Amino acid sequence: MNKENPMELKERIQEEKKRWEKANLETLWETLLQGREEAVRGALLYFSKTETFKKRFDFLERKYSGKALKSMELYRSIILRFLLNLALDLRSFPAERKLLPLLGEEGVQSYTQRILHSLRTLMETFPEEAAVFTEEIKKTTRARLKAEGITEEREVKRMVDALWGKGIEEYIENLVHEYSKSNLRLAARSALEGTLHTEMGNDYAEFLDSMIRIGGTFVTTNPVLIKLAWDIDPPYWNQQVDHVIRSTFSKKKLASLLEGPEETLAEAIERINALVTTSVVERNCRLLRPIFLLSEGKQGYVSLQVNPKAHSDSDKMVKEAVFMYKELEKRLGGVPNVVIKVPSTQAGLEAAQKLTSRGIGVTVTLTFSLFQSIPFAQVLQKGDALVSYIAIMNGRLAFPVRDELKAKGIEGGVEAARWAGVEVARKAAYRLYSPREKGGLGVDPDKVKIMIASLRIYEDWIPDISELWGIPLITIFPNVRRAYDAHPRPLVPDALQGKTPDEDVEILLKSEIFRQAWWVPENGSMGKPERVLTLDKQDAEAVAAWKPVQETLTQFIGMYQEMSQMVRDRMRGLAKGSSEGKER
Repeated sequence: MNKENPMELKERIQEEKKRWEKANLETLWETLLQGREEAVRGALLYFSKTETFKKRFDFLERKYSGKALKSMELYRSIILRFLLNLALDLRSFPAERKLLPLLGEEGVQSYTQRILHSLRTLMETFPEEAAVFTEEIKKTTRARLKAEGITEEREVKRMVDALWGKGIEEYIENLVHEYSKSNLRLAARSALEGTLHTEMGNDYAEFLDSMIRIGGTFVTTNPVLIKLAWDIDPPYWNQQVDHVIRSTFSKKKLASLLEGPEETLAEAIERINALVTTSVVERNCRLLRPIFLLSEGKQGYVSLQVNPKAHSDSDKMVKEAVFMYKELEKRLGGVPNVVIKVPSTQAGLEAAQKLTSRGIGVTVTLTFSLFQSIPFAQVLQKGDALVSYIAIMNGRLAFPVRDELKAKGIEGGVEAARWAGVEVARKAAYRLYSPREKGGLGVDPDKVKIMIASLRIYEDWIPDISELWGIPLITIFPNVRRAYDAHPRPLVPDALQGKTPDEDVEILLKSEIFRQAWWVPENGSMGKPERVLTLDKQDAEAVAAWKPVQETLTQFIGMYQEMSQMVRDRMRGLAKGSSEGKER
């Protein structure tokens, strides 16, 4: 693929944005019938002026009237889904970005009522489609609640029934109420007003729409997260994976692969893993694309992971990344709103340099330290990508530090370890973003964004959010999102500038793992670890064996292998035509 500089990338994004601003009425209707209802919602919400919105809405309303749909059986489910999602968007954060200031609260309420009338009429006119639609909503809601940490089946059922209430209108009203009391939505509003400089992301393969409706602008999608979602909702993911397998291999070819050399089968499974991941990424890209276009490439990204087993091979990582980037470019018809995950290792550093020199952004994962963050920030700042991310995995640092302090019998170690990721992130932000005259690197925080990931809940305290407001991005698990929104919490926009308690830092410095993460040469002897780690080639084995890296990478590879086994089982079942290809 050809290299593109930031100016060329921005021009392509701006051209696509203008196409949606100028899209004619028939184009919107045709796009909707193609199943791309999220694109039509984006055109209405983000790329319409007041009069344009009115014309577009009126035209679509005439098109999806009950009478017109009587001869359009195949499209009824699309229209129902479009109306539900548009009603929710109008009553949540997406409307605040642009539409609410144009139409006013009264105007938004008026259009919402028209949508609800259409939705009610269509469900009454087409009861069979309405029944299927209702069950799909309840099924998705069950899966979402499980992802949010509600595990007891009886409680899940009770909550689904309570959300649904007497029907679709009560369901919408209940969700709108849920969004309205979200602490994260209040944070997103502060960011929109310019008083908070933090974006929020969804650290999960599914339910991105819920995060978008409280202000999310980013999502992480990778085989590990898909595997987690697959465990929660096997029937849905069995169907998705089966579709990819059938689209890729004939039944005869499947049988041949299963009977052939293991190496050939392993390559086929890796291909299916990549295609499943790409299909999920594409769907999430489309959900976030309006934000990507509206921000002209500053927000709205999907973080995509290559095969974690390739973590030590920069050429293989780059090859897979370029393949997936080009595939998404074809599917999306424009600059892909994706960033490719690379590990925070020497091989990852080489891959990041090669990818960003081509204009492809990256997310640097497996990051726990200053010795990783600083060299990557220097490389990313020089690259031609519009945006890249450095993901500091707070919880995955805190737990090894905790375990080390416990093993040493350090009093207060368990409590102090909760600050480990916060302290490293604060120090990294200061070093990266402070001007050179103040000892920093002068990195552009809009181009190289520190991301806080792998959040943890300590009783009711979530320091990886509350103590780090002001960091460029925080990406949040569904269960952490539910916990953070369980009751009102104060928002401190400059919490990033806060000071970690001295007594906790003193305890943390008794951990070799923490010292390795925290120390920089400018600290001199203060907090210097016994074994200093770097991203130099001679330290490659030591970094790979460093407990936070080793444990996280082992888990990622293990879950990738589990997903590969699940794909193998689906392939075997489909080849036999047996029940193995139907249930897991």
